[in-house]
Amino acid sequence: MDELDNIKIVFIDIDGTLVNDEKEVSLATSSAIQRIVNKGIYVVITSGRDLVHTIDKSKIANCSPIVISCGGGIIYNYDMDKMIFSDLFDFSKVKLVWDYCLDNEIGLILKSNTTVYYNKYSLVTSGLEYKLISDISDITDITISHFLIMSDCYDKINNVYKYVSSLGMFVTSLSSSYLDNTVSDYYSIDVNNSNVSKGTAVNYLLKYLNLKKEESMSFGDYINDLDMFSSCGVNIAMGNSCSEIKEKADFITKSNNEDGVAWFLNKYL
Repeated sequence: MDELDNIKIVFIDIDGTLVNDEKEVSLATSSAIQRIVNKGIYVVITSGRDLVHTIDKSKIANCSPIVISCGGGIIYNYDMDKMIFSDLFDFSKVKLVWDYCLDNEIGLILKSNTTVYYNKYSLVTSGLEYKLISDISDITDITISHFLIMSDCYDKINNVYKYVSSLGMFVTSLSSSYLDNTVSDYYSIDVNNSNVSKGTAVNYLLKYLNLKKEESMSFGDYINDLDMFSSCGVNIAMGNSCSEIKEKADFITKSNNEDGVAWFLNKYL
């Protein structure tokens, strides 16, 4: 465990990692995070969620006031109200994707700095205050840095995958069923600008904070965390992780429903 002696920053995914299946941060997890933050270790939430909700989870979990949101499209210090990094879509391309999804009855969720917009074909089940819009002109905040595309039809997702890739966008699958074309209720993909991911955001923040890769650690559970793993020195897979993440991990902790983040932090940091 010598590689854990010099850890100065910890990156933690939200869904399936920081929170349990009820989308809650446990007291054990927030207490463990508070303890290592008090030791001077940065704890940075790193998520595909929008900025507002990433900040909310960061505060609940007692993390450091820097977050990586929108799949790496935004790095923000909410104590200082400072945008450290932001990679926004060309809005003309957002319009193209909007029209494509609407014409093909595909769900689309667009994430800006202040608002989350979605079309009528989207699955919005978390109860968050997203804004349903019927026309792209209804968007009032065009600072779009990330979006989620979803459908119950594999062929539709496969076609839109090719379409957004042709526009120079970076696509990460969120559904293993998309990768192997097995049966699922729906398929979904994460989209950022080309060369923007959790991993590139981690690299940027390490340089910004003058920290080395070997001083960093990450927790993740799904394939959209693979880029983050490649950018960190030590990587922890949750017990509930997919096989791809477990294969790339240095350690495997307990599941998100068993306070896996807290268990590992308390045992080793």
